[in-house]
Amino acid sequence: METKPAKISEAASGVSSRTVIRGLLRLSKIRVFQHYFGLVLAWLLLSPDALGRPGATTAMFLFLLGSVAIVACACASDDIAGFRNGSDLLNYRSDEQLRDIRAKPLLTGTVTERQALVFAAGSGVVAVLAGTAAFWVLGWDSPFSAYVLYLLGFVFSVQYSVGLKVSYRRGGGETLLCLSTAAGLLAPFLAVNREWTWPAVAQALLLGVWLVMVSSYSNVNDVAGDRMAGRRTLAVTTGRAVQNAAMTAFFLLSAGLLTALAFTDGWPSWLLLTALPATVLHAAQLYQGPVMRRWLRARKLGLIAYNLGFVGIAVPTFFALHR
Repeated sequence: METKPAKISEAASGVSSRTVIRGLLRLSKIRVFQHYFGLVLAWLLLSPDALGRPGATTAMFLFLLGSVAIVACACASDDIAGFRNGSDLLNYRSDEQLRDIRAKPLLTGTVTERQALVFAAGSGVVAVLAGTAAFWVLGWDSPFSAYVLYLLGFVFSVQYSVGLKVSYRRGGGETLLCLSTAAGLLAPFLAVNREWTWPAVAQALLLGVWLVMVSSYSNVNDVAGDRMAGRRTLAVTTGRAVQNAAMTAFFLLSAGLLTALAFTDGWPSWLLLTALPATVLHAAQLYQGPVMRRWLRARKLGLIAYNLGFVGIAVPTFFALHR
């Protein structure tokens, strides 16, 4: 199983430079715009005084560049690991109708493993330089926690499948995905705003939980490949009852955070209405997944809910702070 992907990758040596570039863009997952919801919300959550701080706008654009680079480095590293251990080949089997193998350029032969490694390393360098530049334009006048969150968010995101292999430990992948997503909002927010706020923490956790509500359904579908690779997701290491309980807990946590945010002083209570479509779809996930066992359909609903949830909290945030 491990030798077959290597043979597939050799085909990339004969493809055009343009095709390779397209493959690297797919490897970076740059088109997955959901990765950048945190940065947008961080910008909306900034107070008017923070927005007027010298260097604030430039810093936020640099943090956006850093976010793109962090995601590219982490996703490329994960794809390299999945390619080497054969789990991606198994999970993206040819008879699967809801997964597009073109999303895995190492499997299609568009990109070689060496090209992917160079790309991952280059993305990591850009992530460090962009973050450093962002703090520099702010005059290095940001809370220590902002530096820590940016650094840890970057370092541990890359450790998902390589290095410490956090996702290979029970619950590690889910925890890392939630916290690294939250850090993607809180690091730039704290760097510019200089102080914590409850709405920022709540929205950071919501984004993290919502992304876990996508990945947890994928993990059930990918259990065979993950087990072969030694990745100890909840789906691999627990039974159906625990999986269903975890998915229900994620749903309840999301609903609870939304309710708490809606009743925060100075925050529009109609947030519950704007977030209702996402909550309904998350409930539908529980039906399509644990009840009907249609895991990829449930995953797709989670992605749609993630988009709707972002809009559902972004609009009230704008009215709360910038009307």
